[in-house]
Amino acid sequence: MDAPVLPSGFQSLNDSLLSEVVRAMALPPTNITQAIIRLIFGRAAQRLSDMALGFDREVAHHGFAAGARWLLPHFVSAHTARGKERIPNEGPLLIVSNHPASYDGILISAYVNRPDYKIIIGEIPPYKFLPHVSRHAIFSPSVKNAFGQMQTVRNAIRHLQGGGALLIFPRGAIEPDPAFMPDPAAEFGKWSRSLEIFLERVPQTRVLVTIVSGVIARSALRHPMTWFRKSRPDRQRLAFMLQIIHQILQERELYGLTPRVTFGELLSSVKRQHVLSEIERSARRVLAQHLLQGDPVNVYSS
Repeated sequence: MDAPVLPSGFQSLNDSLLSEVVRAMALPPTNITQAIIRLIFGRAAQRLSDMALGFDREVAHHGFAAGARWLLPHFVSAHTARGKERIPNEGPLLIVSNHPASYDGILISAYVNRPDYKIIIGEIPPYKFLPHVSRHAIFSPSVKNAFGQMQTVRNAIRHLQGGGALLIFPRGAIEPDPAFMPDPAAEFGKWSRSLEIFLERVPQTRVLVTIVSGVIARSALRHPMTWFRKSRPDRQRLAFMLQIIHQILQERELYGLTPRVTFGELLSSVKRQHVLSEIERSARRVLAQHLLQGDPVNVYSS
């Protein structure tokens, strides 16, 4: 019997996902290491590749928000939002959010029904095999690549000047999940000065301060494999990857996660000399509201 014909880009996407596992575990990218990782995680990577290509098709046919809503039930039992009505339907918009990683970008995107919506994300190799998803991304290289970083800023400014909506995680690194991790506001004071540049160049841009929580499973964070990494952000990244792999292998949602997003304060006419301090104060207020809020306004169940 002939071998089945794989979808275009499937094998390359699969290889790229396995390489991300090697990187997340801080293992040497040798042939032996990659062979072991393929043996352990190969089946999960194949299923995740198939799901990722399905996500890309949904985005192509129905838009990014619809694609995000299609993807989330594979990994969470429900997702909720407050303040969705604060999202402007048009005009330059900067959505700034904390970044507990995991599904935070997908969760926020599920509620932003704008065709001109994009996300600033790191240069994660698997994305290049998802062409329709990539059209909604502005890729940002590592901080060591100064030229690439400046190109990211220019692309973001150009998008805002065209009246687009843009999601940015201004810390540029993984932050604590407010659902159960201590001191979730600890990184707010380290948010990127690129926010100042964006608002200086496109002063009519409105800023929607947003908080996400509940995207990391406690049990995943306690998994012995997270001991490969010492720092909290690295353990968090690995825990997220493990919880995805576990659910992919079981072909169902396992952790009972119900992530929440609060679209908090919509800022306009932010004074240039006080951009970061004003946004930081707003983020702390929105975080406090997020942690105290009761039943959400918008609920999507799997």
